[in-house]
Amino acid sequence: MNLLDDLNDVQREIVQDTEGAVLVLAGAGSGKTRVLTRRVAYIVSERHVPGYNILAITFTNKATAEMKNRLDALLGEENGVWVSTFHSFAAKILRRYAADIGYGSNFSIYDESDSKRMIMKALRELHLDGSAIKDSVREHISKAKNLGFDPQSYFEEINGVNEYAEDIKHVFERYEELLVSSNAMDFDDLLHKLKFLFENSEQAIGYCRNRFRYIHVDEFQDTNKVQYELVKMISEGSGNIFVVGDDDQSIYGWRGAEIGNILNFDRDFPGARVHRLEENYRSTSAILDCANNVIRNNKSRHQKELFTNRKGGVRVEYFNAFNDRQESEWVVDKIGTLISYNGYRKSDFAILVRANSLTRLFEQKLGEAHLAYKVIGGFKFFDRKEIQDVVAYMRMIANSRDNEAVERIVNVPARGIGEATVNAVSEFARREAIPLFDVMLEINKYDDALGSRIVRKVEDFRSLISDLLAHADDPIYGFARYLVERVGFEKYYTSSGTEEDYARWENVKEFLNYVREYEDKNEGATVTDFLESVSLVRESDEELEDNDKVTVATMHAVKGLEFKVVFIVGCEEETFPSAQAIKINDVEEERRVMYVAITRAKDRLYITNAQRRFRYNRVEYLMPSRFVDESRGGGGDSYGAFSARNNYINGLGDRPDFLGGSSDVSRIRHSAATQPAPRPQQPKPQETKDLSGFVGGAHVIHPRYGEGTILVVLGSGNDTTATVAFPKLGVKKFILALAPLTLKKD
Repeated sequence: MNLLDDLNDVQREIVQDTEGAVLVLAGAGSGKTRVLTRRVAYIVSERHVPGYNILAITFTNKATAEMKNRLDALLGEENGVWVSTFHSFAAKILRRYAADIGYGSNFSIYDESDSKRMIMKALRELHLDGSAIKDSVREHISKAKNLGFDPQSYFEEINGVNEYAEDIKHVFERYEELLVSSNAMDFDDLLHKLKFLFENSEQAIGYCRNRFRYIHVDEFQDTNKVQYELVKMISEGSGNIFVVGDDDQSIYGWRGAEIGNILNFDRDFPGARVHRLEENYRSTSAILDCANNVIRNNKSRHQKELFTNRKGGVRVEYFNAFNDRQESEWVVDKIGTLISYNGYRKSDFAILVRANSLTRLFEQKLGEAHLAYKVIGGFKFFDRKEIQDVVAYMRMIANSRDNEAVERIVNVPARGIGEATVNAVSEFARREAIPLFDVMLEINKYDDALGSRIVRKVEDFRSLISDLLAHADDPIYGFARYLVERVGFEKYYTSSGTEEDYARWENVKEFLNYVREYEDKNEGATVTDFLESVSLVRESDEELEDNDKVTVATMHAVKGLEFKVVFIVGCEEETFPSAQAIKINDVEEERRVMYVAITRAKDRLYITNAQRRFRYNRVEYLMPSRFVDESRGGGGDSYGAFSARNNYINGLGDRPDFLGGSSDVSRIRHSAATQPAPRPQQPKPQETKDLSGFVGGAHVIHPRYGEGTILVVLGSGNDTTATVAFPKLGVKKFILALAPLTLKKD
């Protein structure tokens, strides 16, 4: 076949641009994989370069397999092109030159569990296994390696910022010593050690530069600092480096991706040519208008505008639900209607959430509607470890003979009861034919048999289960709340400060919501009844494997996928964008996540939010996300005007077609929600308040809440809002023109 025949003009130009540094900004759905593989094939077949001299780097095994298959079809199976993930490439080069950095070529590669065990060994040796860093040190070490730091340089980076910097350094150093003595590397080492090899072995870097005369990197926006430095080092031999990516889809900053790599490419490689792939082959123009409207509010980006020949299309719909329950019901009802009357299959639908904790209600409603579903980017709600841990505590109290439940949570959170202690107590319980729970509960009786050391270790756990038993007959929700507080799950999951652990705490809070709802519907039910219902919910998920399922997923998990119909749910301030992003005044990556979510949709797109959510025994009143206003063409972060008009447009009378976009087909249509009559609008202030001093970091005084600090100010004029942190109260949001806030005088 002719390699250029079925390409558009821009794609054809890129394929033939084979020499020097080239950056391709490939918008969502613009055919970047086709362009990359055709370019490699063109270099081999038309420029007569041996495949042996070409390197193509991807990020996932799936992408590697797809690229290999395409190249095999274009060039034949023995084409010689090295297609690989970053880590696989690094492992092969490291094995070839392992001796140059003091390793044997048969070094082991530790997975996450191996790494955790080795770090725990280092912690024990340094007598830090009970310290505050125990649960976060692995993440620190991983972050350091992805930034190219050794223990000393990472210490210098965090010293003065993290009070445990010195302890982290010592654990990092000892962990490295243990790895070397075991002739082992962890997953992060593969890149970290390869960079070290290139810096210290002329033979290794010389081999790579001589062999790989044409370097290609896919998904370049996802590269971290070390990955970028590696490809730069290799490309210095020939100067031929071709990278393709989309800065608007850079959504992995939290795991080390550096958007600056793609933003600054043409500066790092003077004379680099930049191409833009902007024709989208996936979505309708209505959906693309929505995506363009959102992403143009980011300042740190290459300018580009997606377009398509699929003109028109169904208008994007927006639904402002009264609460989270109405939101989930509306989404599932809409899916059922589209299946029944529009011929869609279940697999055509995706419900996308920013946070895992939001999936529970949608999973529940899909189950009630007998719509099979699958969860991507996380386990199904009741399969998540943190939920199973809470359930195991409840099982243990409801059934004292449930040894598996006891063994699961005896050291969750960590309380110094190691595997050896559990084995000793379990063996004694089996030998004496006493339930493990009973032995734990009466551990002081077995001092002679088990030894005082074991008894002391188990004492705190004995006290805990004794307290839980005292509340076992409380109403289910009250008992569950007491259990979560007494066990200390909030501290367990929030002390590390990691996004992953915080999400787990959010899931635990959502589980408590589920318990409360169950209690409301099942008056007089016992803990045993509740646990049976949970088991039946999980059992009903174990259906025969069927690909025709609704997808419930995090937005990060569906990057690279597409669906005919997409629901973007939970679009509220402090949910999406997240509270953390707002707190540090950095919502650009959150906006890119929204852009990725929008561009997954092919035919239909729905955006929803809830005015209130029930979280951890209280109702939270929420503002619609700024991304909703931006999606119709609203400017920047000025979402205040949107929220001020929001009550009116959700009334039951006539409403303006509020979210008009850049063309009729791009308007986002508001679906009427059945809700109480809107509350009266607050009166406008008679005099214009001077808001010039209300800026991030300013100290303010509220007559009721006391002194606080402004975290972020958004909007303009009378719609300007401020998010304020009060030391004893927490975070509150105010419309500055109306709030009784005054600036604190120095």
